[in-house]
Amino acid sequence: MQMLRKMMAPYGGLPAVALCLTKAEALRDYGTNSHEKRVSRMVEALCKELDVPAETRGEIASAALLHDIGKFAIPLDVIQKTAPLTKEEVALLKTHSAKGREVLSASDDAFLGVAAELAWTHHERYDGTGYPRGLKGDAIPLGGRILTICDIYDALRQDRPYRRGLSHNKAMDIILIGDDRTRPEHFAPDVLAACRGIANKFKTIYDTAT
Repeated sequence: MQMLRKMMAPYGGLPAVALCLTKAEALRDYGTNSHEKRVSRMVEALCKELDVPAETRGEIASAALLHDIGKFAIPLDVIQKTAPLTKEEVALLKTHSAKGREVLSASDDAFLGVAAELAWTHHERYDGTGYPRGLKGDAIPLGGRILTICDIYDALRQDRPYRRGLSHNKAMDIILIGDDRTRPEHFAPDVLAACRGIANKFKTIYDTAT
């Protein structure tokens, strides 16, 4: 947390708002707050591996704390459902990306603009099969291309209402090799290579972050 506070310092009072909003999410959806803080640290590490300038990577990593804010609009019985979701429930859950952008675009502040972009694009896939807009390749902003792989890794590791969390090795195998839902072509090649290069950092962040 100390690292995050230092990283967010250039953005005035807004990072404090970001922290408060993620804490509010934790009150509603157990596990979200820790997920977003871990993902933020992974984004920072991946940005460093990709040689993203310090100011830009700090901004992206800070804004990543708010990427799931749109889940406020999703009923808890859908988010916490232990049985498979219906098609209608899956469609409803997918609206959280656009809802997040809607919430974070209420202000014309530059930091919140970055957060809105991340909320809107963190489920896009490099091969164009993601949502909500089916963006392809570099049409997905840099922050979205970086955030998506961090978000997926952490989600795979985390216990969910419908399954136990996976081991680090299994999560990385799914990202790098693929399974019936996730494929390597979903990620930008340079981001995928960078993730492979710092896989142990991802493990450390997940195992030690609070």
